[in-house]
Amino acid sequence: MEKQIQQNEKLWDKLAKNDVLCSRPRYDLTAASAKEYLRNSLFYGDSLKGKNVLCLASGGGQQSLAFALLNAKVTVVDFSAEQLKRDKIIAQQFKKDIHIVKTDMRDLSMFEDQEFDIVYQPYSINYIPSVIVLFNEIQRVLKPRGIYDLMFHNPFVHGTWKDGAWGSEWQPDELWKGKGYPLWQPYQDGYPIKTEDPNWNFENLKDESIKIKSPQEYKHTLSTILNGLINRGFELLDLQEETNDHEGTTPGTWDHYKSCAPPWMYLVSRKKEAQSNILFHA
Repeated sequence: MEKQIQQNEKLWDKLAKNDVLCSRPRYDLTAASAKEYLRNSLFYGDSLKGKNVLCLASGGGQQSLAFALLNAKVTVVDFSAEQLKRDKIIAQQFKKDIHIVKTDMRDLSMFEDQEFDIVYQPYSINYIPSVIVLFNEIQRVLKPRGIYDLMFHNPFVHGTWKDGAWGSEWQPDELWKGKGYPLWQPYQDGYPIKTEDPNWNFENLKDESIKIKSPQEYKHTLSTILNGLINRGFELLDLQEETNDHEGTTPGTWDHYKSCAPPWMYLVSRKKEAQSNILFHA
């Protein structure tokens, strides 16, 4: 399993070098637009000034800049050196002090207990086979009443599409079967997602067609995510799904797919002040 994680690291380096969409720094962000870009910012409090924020497995020069523009003290962690180069570039461009750390998301041993006010994790948890060690570390480094803002794949539909949806020309009509979108992969935590197309297909900034082997993703069931946090002393504040209005959409289009099968979930939780009798299991 760890060999696959090492392979994922190499693949993410390659994806970043080829300008995959989530590795493109957000030079367009401003202090005004950063708060809107961070979709759950209303849970962070009235001001981020001086707050310690950990952008976890979040390299690429996007979220780290948004928090920095809102005057937070930002640390960004990623296992991809190429992803982190983007954070360094954008920090220099905007003259922001962003602490950059290369490490696996499951190893936060370089940080103190209760060091961060916010842990922000964009889509990355589905690249590890188990959340147990990760959740233990997040519980440790967050301050009491600290916020954990997590994006993850809707486990009920994970694996219903081909890889390459990030910034690609992929269309769901390849999977539309006349009556619906097929569910065929086991609803099992840690299940390695299989895809019909083993590659990410996208266009880089030079409008060149790129094809790179997909990093391996793993399904994490909703009960694993929710109970994993509850059992570590977190209270759930908000759950949102990436979806849209079904009316007027055409079967086989991306909008129709999202209206039937929301691909991503966004969960905001808060670490309770009282941490007694916590059960550390998934």
